[in-house]
Amino acid sequence: MTNSTRMALTRRQLLKTSLTGAALLGAPAIASAKGKVTLRAAHIESTESATHKGYLEFAKLVKEATGGAVEVKVFPAGQLGNLRDLFEGLKLGSVDITSCGPDYSANLAPIMVTAALYYSYRDDAHVDKLLEGEFSARLSEAMFKQAGMRILGWGELGWRSVFNTVQPITTADDFKGLKLRVPEAKLHLVPMKALGASPTPIPYSEVYTAMQTGVVDGAEATPAVVIQQKFNEVSKYYSLTRHLFNPIHLVIGGFAYDKLSKEQQSAVELAARDAFRNQRKTARDDNAAALEQLKASGLAVNDVDTDPLREIVQPVWQDLTKDLGPEGQELIKLLQA
Repeated sequence: MTNSTRMALTRRQLLKTSLTGAALLGAPAIASAKGKVTLRAAHIESTESATHKGYLEFAKLVKEATGGAVEVKVFPAGQLGNLRDLFEGLKLGSVDITSCGPDYSANLAPIMVTAALYYSYRDDAHVDKLLEGEFSARLSEAMFKQAGMRILGWGELGWRSVFNTVQPITTADDFKGLKLRVPEAKLHLVPMKALGASPTPIPYSEVYTAMQTGVVDGAEATPAVVIQQKFNEVSKYYSLTRHLFNPIHLVIGGFAYDKLSKEQQSAVELAARDAFRNQRKTARDDNAAALEQLKASGLAVNDVDTDPLREIVQPVWQDLTKDLGPEGQELIKLLQA
């Protein structure tokens, strides 16, 4: 083994052991590789969200690991545009890093729909297993092959449940006739119809007013989002259907990734993995606190036996994944393992 190879291995070992250690010991080598690089990281969520906190930690860890050679500037709350704008920016190089859920990235890499199927995640332990293992690795590979973007790390928004003005949901019968706002995507429309609801696609920004005026009876979101958007003010019931777990992934564009040296790429990847693993914990804490706030605000919150709902929804997975070929079916098997 040559001295240069031994030095490269040492740097990798330091990065894997500790980002702080990399900052102290590996940073001079990283800093000298390609000079200073600034990465523009933008997202659409509020500055109070667990996602924004994850971005800030990511920026801090990158700075430490590279000795300041790589700086991440964070633009929250849609400052650089909506998701479509941000992903166009990744392609053009005007934005370097952003994040979204697989329901959006499925537009770029269809295989991503497997990470956004209703009732596919069982609990938090199952989530962590999938987002840290072969399932997420295959999705990351597909995102690179199909869209030319790399997934740096996986976080979450949490478990989405239904809030409405008509009645609590305890069984599938309670979905019947409910006009529920959903995103305009087949992966939401099909399972909601299977449950008996009347899914109504309207822009997210119009949900509050649409509930006030009766255009829709309700919608679905995590507890933290219900609090942040004040949907409890226009709703009476929040039923813990937990029909959809909402992961998010941090994505870097090809232009940005190629600006980095190999050592810087490793540092950025490790920082993202650590920061968004912590982001998942923060999101869970935030949602637990938000649920207590909702109860205290007077919103009627009820638990739901989700097993019968899962049995209704799982058959529609085939319709949503039938065009994904053998790879899609292999990912379904990983979900069910």
